[in-house]
Amino acid sequence: MDGMIEYLFEDSELDKVDIKILSALRDNARIPLKDLATKCRVSKQTALYRINKLVKDKVIKGFHAYIDYQKIGYATYYVFIQTRYIEDETEFIKELSQIKGCIIIMKSITQYSYNLKIITKDVYKMMLELQQFFVKKKIITSHFILQRLEKPVIAVEIDDKDKKILNELSINCRLSALELSKITGLTYDIVHNRLKHLIKNKVIENFLTVIDFDREGFMYYSVLLKFADDKFDDFLKFNSQLKLDPLVVRRFACVGEFSYMFEIVDNNYVHINEKLNKVRSQFHDMIRYSQIVPIQNHHFYKTRLE
Repeated sequence: MDGMIEYLFEDSELDKVDIKILSALRDNARIPLKDLATKCRVSKQTALYRINKLVKDKVIKGFHAYIDYQKIGYATYYVFIQTRYIEDETEFIKELSQIKGCIIIMKSITQYSYNLKIITKDVYKMMLELQQFFVKKKIITSHFILQRLEKPVIAVEIDDKDKKILNELSINCRLSALELSKITGLTYDIVHNRLKHLIKNKVIENFLTVIDFDREGFMYYSVLLKFADDKFDDFLKFNSQLKLDPLVVRRFACVGEFSYMFEIVDNNYVHINEKLNKVRSQFHDMIRYSQIVPIQNHHFYKTRLE
C-alpha cells in the first residue's frame, strides 16, 4: 500500500502534514506520538492536535487491532445477505450487530445489501443463529456465506486477561497500556507484558487506522472471484501481482461460493471493472467468474471473545 494515502488525498483539502500523519497511522495506528512527530517533522503537540482534528472531522473513523482469530481458535466467515426495502435501517443494523461474533457490518449498494464479518468457534451454532434470524426477518430474501481459508498456524493459548485486552484493542488500538489497565482492571505490568506477548506471537498482526475515503469521492469495493478447481498453478503469481496494487487493502483466500476475495479502494466503478477485466484476461484459465460489491459504509463492533 505504499503511496496509497498520497494518491487518494492528492487533491484534497488536507495539507502535507495531515497526509503524512495519515500515511504513518495507516502503516501503524499504534505508532507512539513521539515517533509520529519525528517521522512527520512536527512537534508532539502538533501531531496530537492534527490526529484529534482528523478524528473530529471524521477523516479518521477509528483505530482497530487486526487480530488473527484463527490463532486463538476462531474461524472467520463473511455473510452476504440480500434484503427487500428496510423501513428502519438503523434498527436493522443494530439487530444484525447482536448476532454472536459479528465484528463488522458493511452496507452495500448492489443486490447483496449487507456483508457481515463473523468470528466463531462453533460453526453449527453460528449457522443455527443465522437461520433463525433469517426466518424471523422476512425482509431477507437470500444469502451466501464465505469462510476465510487461512494457512495452517500454531495455536496460541490465551486466557481471560488476554481476551480483555484484545476486546478493547479491537475497537480502539491507540489506547495506552495505562489506559488499558484502567479499563480492564489489570495492572499496568500485566497489560504491558501481555500486549508484548500477543504481538510477538502475531495474535495481533497489525494496528489499523480506518480512514473515510468517501469524503474524497473514493469507495471500498469487495471483489469476489471463483477459481477453477484444477487451475491453482498461477495462484501465487496472481496473488503477488495483486499485492503490488497500492489500492488493494486486503486479500483473502476463501472456501464456499467464491474462492478469493480482495478489498480495493477507488473513485470509479469503471476503473475497478477495467482492472478486473484485465486480471480475468491474464488469468482466464484460473478465474471462472467474478462479482464486484461496492461498500457504502462500515460499522465496527468490539470483539466479544468467549
